[in-house]
Amino acid sequence: MTQTQAFHTHGLMAAMRAVLAALLAGAVIAMGLILAAFVTMAAFIAAAVGLAGAGAWWLYSKVRGRRPARRAPQVLDAHRGPHGWPVDGDQPEERS
Repeated sequence: MTQTQAFHTHGLMAAMRAVLAALLAGAVIAMGLILAAFVTMAAFIAAAVGLAGAGAWWLYSKVRGRRPARRAPQVLDAHRGPHGWPVDGDQPEERS
């Protein structure tokens, strides 16, 4: 019996392949978990920024107070006077 036959290199190579496959699978799973954690953290940060913005807008609206209601535009009613048409309600000067 030779030394190569007694060492069983096929069994050792199969064991090394199994260990390498386990390491690779563990690395892929760990990378997936880390990616999921980063995506979740980014979602939490975006939600926190949104809540902070909404809170700031709410506080701004409370400090600013109520705005008066917008009025309809004023319609001018012009009538022709003895000296022509008045502009924006101004009365023309009287001539003597």
